[in-house]
This record gives sequence, structure tokens and C-alpha cells, in this order.
Amino acid sequence: MKTNRKGVIGELAVRKSLMEQGYNVYLPEVDNDHVDMLVEHSNGQVKRVQVKTVIKKCTATSISVDTSKYRNSGRVDVIAIYYAPKNIIAYIPYGGESTINLALTTGKNNQRKGRKWFYQYERYPEFS
Repeated sequence: MKTNRKGVIGELAVRKSLMEQGYNVYLPEVDNDHVDMLVEHSNGQVKRVQVKTVIKKCTATSISVDTSKYRNSGRVDVIAIYYAPKNIIAYIPYGGESTINLALTTGKNNQRKGRKWFYQYERYPEFS
């Protein structure tokens, strides 16, 4: 699948999910500044969302997204990760990480400590 087509499919899935959760979603005219969409919260706040679409796992049990180009931009509030093979989305409040790793299943060694689970981020985060 071509990269731009993959990205559009991910953005559409995220927009649909956010609208089903009751958020107003706004799209910029152009996507050249790390903002795929703006999401309006019930308290009137607007957050900038960058969508990343993943089509394959990086290990047998997890996915990884490179977020280093957003690190010092100050332009991203939430990274929405669309995992296409399962049609699921994780909404991660962006704290300047270079990489986001999310576990989809338990590893062979049953490690749980220090792992971020994809499924703990399925709801869009509320901000105060």
C-alpha cells in the first residue's frame, strides 16, 4: 500500500473514532506543520493531533512509532496511532518522546513492568 494512501486511511479511522466519542474535529487546509487535525474538547480547549498509521509490528508482540521529528516542535499534543491490521487506535498524550512503543500481546518472558499497553490508550485523553 502506498504511504500517502495508508496515512489517509489512518486519518479517516481516527476522525471517525473521535466523532463517535463526541468530539468536534477540524482539519487544516494543508498538512505541513505536524498537525493532521484539531480536536475540540467539551471545555473548549483545542488540541493538535498527529496521526501515525502502522501496518506491521516491530517485534512479535509490539509496535513502534518514530516521533523524533515532533520532539521540539511544540506542535503536537496527541499522537493517534492507528494499527491497521486490527483496526484499532491508541491516543497517546505526547510528552516529547523520540519513540513510542506499545505492546499488543504479552511477550514470551511475560514481562509486564515498564511496558505501555496499546489497549490502555483506546480512549481519547481528557485535558484540564
